[in-house]
Amino acid sequence: MNEKHDKHIDSEQLDLATRAAWLSYIGGYTQGEVAKRLQVSPVKAHRLIQQAHQLGMVKIFIEGSAGNCAAMEDTLIERFGLQSCLIVPLAEDAHDNELRGFNEVGSAAAGVFHKLLKKLPNGSRIGIGKGRSLIAMAERLPSITRSDLVFASVSGSFTRKFSANRLDVVHALVERTGGEGYFMPMPYIAKDDQERDMLMAQPSVQDSLQLAREADLYVIGIGALKNNHYLNSVGLVNDEDLEELRQAGAVCDLLGSFYDLQGKPVDSPINHHALGISASDVEGKRVMAVAAGLGKEYAILAALRSQLLTDLVMDEATAQALLAIKEA
Repeated sequence: MNEKHDKHIDSEQLDLATRAAWLSYIGGYTQGEVAKRLQVSPVKAHRLIQQAHQLGMVKIFIEGSAGNCAAMEDTLIERFGLQSCLIVPLAEDAHDNELRGFNEVGSAAAGVFHKLLKKLPNGSRIGIGKGRSLIAMAERLPSITRSDLVFASVSGSFTRKFSANRLDVVHALVERTGGEGYFMPMPYIAKDDQERDMLMAQPSVQDSLQLAREADLYVIGIGALKNNHYLNSVGLVNDEDLEELRQAGAVCDLLGSFYDLQGKPVDSPINHHALGISASDVEGKRVMAVAAGLGKEYAILAALRSQLLTDLVMDEATAQALLAIKEA
């Protein structure tokens, strides 16, 4: 590789070369294992490691933020038994932004999801969750012609705000793939047991639930119970619901249920009023979570401890905060 080309290496290639170098020299991975981890061919893995050498990255340690991310990915994969973990470096001006990381994490998650979609057999079904992280991913997903795919909401889809309904993740994914999309025609949470039983008994709801339960892959968000919680901001849960959940010890919203820091569903009536599939429906299946935004480290830790996740995409600063909790 000549010097002129070195100067014009794109950011994605640089990131891959840095990760490949860390995995090879620090992580102790074989070339084949590096290729599998980065989802590239063994030949490309070899070239990436060579490229890191040529760029002067390989010294006593691996220079670059992506190298630090690779180290944290390795730790989280080992501790929580994940199939994959992608931690995304943030721009310096994004670290203290309330909406930090949505662009970066959304773009990275779109790349991961795009690769997964290409590998899915014809007629596959994908269960889709909610949240700003998933919207950011869907908006950045490269177009792919897969009219055979079916995208199904995993929980109630109706919100009080029309603008939020228009931003439904399923709708965005259908536009980018040409696949079929199915919404769950009910709210996110019922007001009581009677309403939940009535809504869940509707034939249209049962059809939607069956589609979601038969999914080959799930892509979901992780919600933290903050004042600007996505579900609260679009009118799916109210302030009283959030406070009740916090008092019960909830720190995480995952698949329409609320979990404590140990990854267990909290004992709250609201957890019994969720409208959608349950944790048991996704156990043993591939579940990719996408999480961006300030203050989500406790929510992500709870989600990891639930043992429902197989894949995770998140930002570097939140990963550092998460690992600090574990070390403490």
